[in-house]
Amino acid sequence: MAGIGPKRAAALEARGIVTAGDLVFHLPARYQDWRERTPAEDLRAGNIVVVEGDLGKISERPMRGSRWRRLASGWLTVGEMRIRVVWFNLPAYMRGYLPGGERVLVRGRVAAGLDGGIEIVQPDLHPLSDGEPKAIRPVYRVPSIVGQRLFASLVARALVETSSSIRGAIPDEVRGEVPAVRDALSYIHDPPPDADFDALASGESRGHLALAFDELFAFELALSIERIRSARRAGMAFDGSGSLSTRMTDEMPFALTGSQSRAIEEIGADLARPNQMNRMLMGDVGSGKTIVAFWAMIRAVECGHQAAMMAPTELLAEQHYRGFARVCGRLGVKSAILTGSVTGAARRATLRGLASGEIGVVFGTHALIQERVRMRGLALGVIDEQHRFGVFDRAKMKALGPKANLLMMTATPIPRSLAMSLFANLDVSFLDELPAGRTPIATEIHTEDDIARVHEELRAEIDGGGRAYYVVPFIEGDEDEAKSVSATAARLKKGALHGARIGTMHGRMVTSEKDRAMREFRDGAIDVLVCTTVVEVGIDVPEATIIVVVAAQRYGLAQLHQLRGRVGRGEKPSRCCLVASSDADEPALERLAVMRESMTGAEVAEADLRLRGPGDLLGARQTGALPLRFVHLIRDHRTIERARKLADDWIRRDPSLASRESEGARAAVRKMLALGFSLGDVG
Repeated sequence: MAGIGPKRAAALEARGIVTAGDLVFHLPARYQDWRERTPAEDLRAGNIVVVEGDLGKISERPMRGSRWRRLASGWLTVGEMRIRVVWFNLPAYMRGYLPGGERVLVRGRVAAGLDGGIEIVQPDLHPLSDGEPKAIRPVYRVPSIVGQRLFASLVARALVETSSSIRGAIPDEVRGEVPAVRDALSYIHDPPPDADFDALASGESRGHLALAFDELFAFELALSIERIRSARRAGMAFDGSGSLSTRMTDEMPFALTGSQSRAIEEIGADLARPNQMNRMLMGDVGSGKTIVAFWAMIRAVECGHQAAMMAPTELLAEQHYRGFARVCGRLGVKSAILTGSVTGAARRATLRGLASGEIGVVFGTHALIQERVRMRGLALGVIDEQHRFGVFDRAKMKALGPKANLLMMTATPIPRSLAMSLFANLDVSFLDELPAGRTPIATEIHTEDDIARVHEELRAEIDGGGRAYYVVPFIEGDEDEAKSVSATAARLKKGALHGARIGTMHGRMVTSEKDRAMREFRDGAIDVLVCTTVVEVGIDVPEATIIVVVAAQRYGLAQLHQLRGRVGRGEKPSRCCLVASSDADEPALERLAVMRESMTGAEVAEADLRLRGPGDLLGARQTGALPLRFVHLIRDHRTIERARKLADDWIRRDPSLASRESEGARAAVRKMLALGFSLGDVG
């Protein structure tokens, strides 16, 4: 492309932009509204304005202490007013091209000047000698070496080049009022002067929603196809005696909840059929999902098969292994654990036992799906915290037993109605009750101004024998050093928690370091674990009685609920202290207040759905497992239901997508598959 040399091409490729198609699907991050001039009385500090005036000479110089940053300033004359314009870091594409001495439009934020006047900081300029500016100008997230103007010209050219090749998934005859994908892209990149600016800025314009709806249609279409295929896929029918599984539930020291019993019935019915089970078990932290999974694993063994459970960390795999021994050890089922830490003779013995069928149940991490692992008769694969694994990991788990049934578990709170639409190719069981005796967690809302009081509560818990999680948003060297793991740990050691044993954990640590930190915390060598949200999925530490979450307004309610679930696992009362930043606005504080009233995952999920919309929930939840680029634009759950209904209707009409009208849908489904989307393993 013209204007794109090797350096710029490499910078764009690093952002995933290589082809003309990549260009047109790289949507603007935001927009600038140049349509209305700002009256003089609105030229007040804090306002974003568009003013017309005569720009005087602009002076440029390197900023003190940084020769790469340039300070530029000048004066804009607007009628009788003189307004200073200043760039503290002049964008590279503007250096040497500032139109001093011309009539211009200036757009930017007004600030109070040191001389008592006003100035416009880091403004955008448009020389009126070039004519009127584009009424609504898109702003892209692109490398600085490329620049906004060049990128916008590349997109405009790509829209022309791809106009005949871009096809949507929705057949034209059922599209109705939904704009075609190529029309939606044109609208988004080049909005008409009368476009609704607020809708564009929030990603809710008709163009944005058309892209999201087309993508959802293809996604739901793929799920419909997979559901039909799954119904015909041969599996292992569990037809043996129920003596062991019945004995397990009869001899447990506690009674199953109603929802646990219901889930066991649903799973048992699936396993009795000669088709592969593909079921999701959704339940709150502490709702008893693991016991249900243990029952299914015992059911596999008593029918002459093997079962495997894969967890995202060694510590969690160890916890499940020990829990199984505690609950099911008396049943005489031989179990083993296989993780990266199991080496030498122990590893060889475990591999032999799995290959021969001597070991009936195995717990592990990714080590379970390595090439050397062979299982004689795997009939049930259980995946805990399934969203932590990629689709290929889930596919490999199934490959250990080609006819194996699959049970996936998650504690991520998703509203029941939304889950039924998202997991259209899965059967879903819900655990919506907590076992008797669970200690309720008191949730408190604080601001940073009140942090001393929070630290007093923290100190009291530790002095009383409890342990604490202290969650901060950043790792060392990130954007706010004061709220980083290392700085916070150092500050607590010197100040409020002097003398306490403080450890750290974050996502940049290697797995062995994270496991060591969690082990020390579990075993009592650490009193306070300062960490990022990497502890969202962790192990049971009954002695942990308090969790502090700093800058809590940054997180969704579902994630806060997951963090809150790290405590309240023992007999002592527990509390969750949510600390909002000093600059948190009123809506953010109101959203946090919901956590005080919402105790269960179901309540939190419904509140999150109302506040953020289904698209944000799904976008936050998925970590690359689903190839959905625009789902976060959806704000209304009915849009997802509508896409599902349209897809179901079309698949009944053209089950194999072989017709000419299904050409776009067929291509969209193939693209999802090419991106690594395993339709049998959604979730």
